[in-house]
Amino acid sequence: MNLAINWRQMGCKKFWLYFFSFYFLILGLRFFTTAGEMNLLMQQGYQALFALLFALVCALWNFNRRNTMLYLITTLLWTGAALCKIGVDMVLSEREIIHTIGVGVIFYGLSSTLLYALSYINCRWLRICFKTLILIAFALSMLPALLVLGYYFVSEGHLLSSNILLTLFQTNLEEVKSYLVEQNIPLWIAGNVALVVLIAAGVSLLASLKRNTKRTKLLLFTGAFLLYMVLGILPRLTASFVINMITTVSETVRMYRLYNDSLPERMARLSELEKILSTTDDEGLYVVVMGESNMRDHMSAFGYKRPTTPWLDKMVKENPYTYIYPKAYSNNIQTVMSVQFAFTEQNQYEKKSLLDSYSVTEMATAAGFDTWWISNQKRFNTYDTPITAIANSANHRIYINNYIGTKTMTTYYDEKLADYFPQLPEKSKNLLIFHLMGCHAVYIDRYPAEFQYWSDGNDARVDAYDNNVRYNDYVLSKLYEKAVQNPNFMAFIYLSDHGEDPDRGLTHDYSKFTWEMAHIPFFAVFSEQYVQKHPDVAQAMKQHQNSFWTSDLLYQTILHIMGIENVPNTKPKTDISSMQYNMPLEKLTIIEGAEYIKNDNTLTLKN
Repeated sequence: MNLAINWRQMGCKKFWLYFFSFYFLILGLRFFTTAGEMNLLMQQGYQALFALLFALVCALWNFNRRNTMLYLITTLLWTGAALCKIGVDMVLSEREIIHTIGVGVIFYGLSSTLLYALSYINCRWLRICFKTLILIAFALSMLPALLVLGYYFVSEGHLLSSNILLTLFQTNLEEVKSYLVEQNIPLWIAGNVALVVLIAAGVSLLASLKRNTKRTKLLLFTGAFLLYMVLGILPRLTASFVINMITTVSETVRMYRLYNDSLPERMARLSELEKILSTTDDEGLYVVVMGESNMRDHMSAFGYKRPTTPWLDKMVKENPYTYIYPKAYSNNIQTVMSVQFAFTEQNQYEKKSLLDSYSVTEMATAAGFDTWWISNQKRFNTYDTPITAIANSANHRIYINNYIGTKTMTTYYDEKLADYFPQLPEKSKNLLIFHLMGCHAVYIDRYPAEFQYWSDGNDARVDAYDNNVRYNDYVLSKLYEKAVQNPNFMAFIYLSDHGEDPDRGLTHDYSKFTWEMAHIPFFAVFSEQYVQKHPDVAQAMKQHQNSFWTSDLLYQTILHIMGIENVPNTKPKTDISSMQYNMPLEKLTIIEGAEYIKNDNTLTLKN
């Protein structure tokens, strides 16, 4: 009896030792983030769940050293794949580290637990069949992480991505051979050999595990917990770029098919538009930048106490053709609906479906502009299909973010977009639309360490957001510098899809709506030559700086500024660049009419 009690006490102590050891291992790995600071309170629930699963599986095998070693190795392999991002100067967030560890923990835990459960099957051949399937599944679960690590080393410091995998799918065998000829062949051979050896070693170690005693109750509990982790937690771990890389390929192929199916209809629409549209100018460069989660209340150009927008502050002070709009509102507090309504005929004041609405990119393309969509947002997202459709109407599409899904991970910081500013012909008409990741939470994931200007405030979240806003201002300055180098530069327009409410610890949630979530920055910078050619537009933009406006009216404004004529369904009263603009405060709404701006309790509103 005493021996049994001692054993249980010893097992309990070991369980908690393993739990806390793994918990603090995750904590230590989180220090590798590129954000320059840590938020240790973030995702503590996930961290505890992964440590609990690790301890449970180890306890199931009676803390067998071979099982524990293999568990740690496979988990660290997944983590190592994420850490490769640091070597290629990509963003690596705490959240991604935690999620990647979680994927490794769940995959090995599932394989190991299923293997343990085989001892309850009496039929020998059935046991062998199931064991073979489990070992194959375990080998496949190791493969993605090993491929990323292997590619990083054999390519001498490059990261495997969905774009690379898609290129392989879309090319032929000869092109693959040509690609390999240019590589370090001995290193590639060594890498493939190492890949096979590591997988074989892992499978061999797992296959050699022997249980000492039957722990039916612990097996049932661990199995139930694993089921919860697989069904409830694993689908949420999309911050892991390895998982995103895998899902991107299938999602991209699906979206290509969807787009190709609608191509004839789109081309027919553009063909009809080309017959009726005309432009006032034969050349010109127009740049539109759509931000993300940027709230004007935290921008010094709009009166915020901290100097978060030094570039825009300077532009407002020194450039007479810089116009800012402190009473601009997003039409929605969610990205998809906001961007969709901003760049199409759809708005809250006329009932028109997306299928029946033209987009800015369609109209500009049909009017003879060379159109570009350059984005740091995800290319394919189940919920972003309208944005993808709008982007696909552009002549050129560049996406620098390799992620897909509902999470908000990025491959590069936004400043990388400036490197993709195209070289344009001298005599040409061009529309460039940049879509930033901007100030989307988690804020510390959006800017490099050198942009940590504030860290000693009363609220670390607000400090991070303000750092993010200042970095966003820097990104805009880089894009503007590129634009004005073009002799045909005409206009630079910026707005955000929606705001945030960092002061209350809120992002942009319908269920926790505050008016700050709809307070967006909106400004325009014109060249002197544009003002000389279109004094009426410049005058209207200047005159309406104190007018209330919602972002779903952007479509009419952009087309008018670009000088596109004979646009169907033109309504000057909804166009803030027209002297006829007349949208009364009492009529303006957000969230498709759910909230009236006149009820904004954060300002003393005057029409």
